[in-house]
Parts: sequence; structure tokens; C-alpha cells
Amino acid sequence: MKRYKVRILPSAYNDLTHARDWYRQHNPILPKRLSEQVNLSVERIRENPFAHTIRYKEVRIANLNIFPYAIHYLLDESTVTIIAIHHTAISPEKWR
Repeated sequence: MKRYKVRILPSAYNDLTHARDWYRQHNPILPKRLSEQVNLSVERIRENPFAHTIRYKEVRIANLNIFPYAIHYLLDESTVTIIAIHHTAISPEKWR
């Protein structure tokens, strides 16, 4: 089975950093757990990027299992480009 390359945009890294900072203020264990969940989701996306349907324009969204965050990504022939990691209560219209 083909494994896609993954490219994470700096804006998505910033999203994750802000989320980790917020969780760090509430519980020092949670930032690491959030990162682990993001890594697991990225691996699942890498293995099967078509598992998630297109939600708007060409953007697909993969929800994390434990945290209320979703990975927003684009897909081309060989690369998954992660464009955002956002809280599920935030409308994509707001951050676009």
C-alpha cells in the first residue's frame, strides 16, 4: 500500500503550539498526549488519505480521537499537506 509524504505547513505547527500551550496551563501531561494523538492521526492519514471526505473546497478533515481538534489537509498525487490543526468548535470560515 502506498504511503504518502506528509508536509506540515508552518501555520499548522503554530496551531498545534497554541493548543499545546493552552493545555499546558490546565494540565502538564496534556500537551504530550495531544501531540501523540496528532502524530497517530497523521500516520493514519499518510496510510489512507482518502478515508476522509472533502469537506470544503479540496480540504479534507480528520478528527482526533481524544481531543476536540481536527487536522485539515490537502491531497495531491503523492503528498498530504496539512494546512491547519483546529479546535472543532472553530468554524473554518473564521480562520480562513
